[in-house]
Amino acid sequence: AHLFQVKALWLAGGTAAMFAAGDYPEERILECPLASVRLRMGAAAREWKRRGNENFFWDPALYGSGGQPDWRHFDVCIVAKYFFDFPVVPWLDACRSAKRGQARLVIDICDYPFEKPPTVRAFYSEALKVCDAVVVNSERMAELMVPHVRHRPHVIEDAILGAMVDAAFAPAERVELLWFGHPTNLPYLDAAFDALAQFAARRSCRLTIVTEDGAAVKRWIDSINEPFAPALQARFIPWSLQSLRTALQQSDVVLIPSDPSDPLKAGASANRIAEALNAGRFPVASPLRSYLPFAEAAWLGKELGDGIRWALANQDEVLSRIRRGQTLVAARLAADRIGGQWVDLLNAIANGT
Repeated sequence: AHLFQVKALWLAGGTAAMFAAGDYPEERILECPLASVRLRMGAAAREWKRRGNENFFWDPALYGSGGQPDWRHFDVCIVAKYFFDFPVVPWLDACRSAKRGQARLVIDICDYPFEKPPTVRAFYSEALKVCDAVVVNSERMAELMVPHVRHRPHVIEDAILGAMVDAAFAPAERVELLWFGHPTNLPYLDAAFDALAQFAARRSCRLTIVTEDGAAVKRWIDSINEPFAPALQARFIPWSLQSLRTALQQSDVVLIPSDPSDPLKAGASANRIAEALNAGRFPVASPLRSYLPFAEAAWLGKELGDGIRWALANQDEVLSRIRRGQTLVAARLAADRIGGQWVDLLNAIANGT
């Protein structure tokens, strides 16, 4: 049985591979801009090493070009998130090689793959046939994946990194709203725009958007400022870990719109609502399944404008809810707790239990 020095191979490409290169990869991955990498592979690999085990990170795009790992060396192989622009064949070959080398193959899924581009669907359709276990980020994602897997997925939520900040809610005359995330989530904010404009007609506000740089985002900002400023202003801040931390501290309300009926988002983790609470700020969010445990720590509903108005009318309760949410985040999503869940699961899989 493997009790110590269990050897894990992490298949990670693109940006994840860049951050996993060089010295101290476990710490570097925790700075990766991709939440799916930082909050899952990063938290897991760091705790895996801290418990005395060994990590090796490899980009399957290199398959066949020399410098391949000795597949017989590893006890468990974990497939981190596969993106649409990764080459399908080398990734599948890497999975099969790991299996032939007697490693247990684990696939981590944090976005529902069967509504994604064809390359993503093709990879997961084949890889899921040969894997030994599947890990997902939420109970709803587990339900979505059940028809595609042989055994029910294991649920491990996204870790929350960084120190917790004291709760604060004292809006000035202008209410500071914040949205952060990947640009692909902006359509959900766009759908909430009419409600924001109606709110701003009665109380001025500024909407800060923290996301990846891009001309399309800037055009979106201009389309708000030109007709609606100064009542409703918008600004764009390029995403980085530090810029997000700063923006959170400057915000009153964090907006997290989504669509519970969209398979691409229905299985999302609670990481954004938990990030806001960890920073001491109040989330106003759509009622995704994974957000429901935070119902008494946030405002959940369809019309985000109603949530902003409720928060302004119930400032003491807002502070109570943030503190309630921070207790929940610490108990449920702390990095060492999530990392420990990964360690326990990978050890069990490596030992065939």
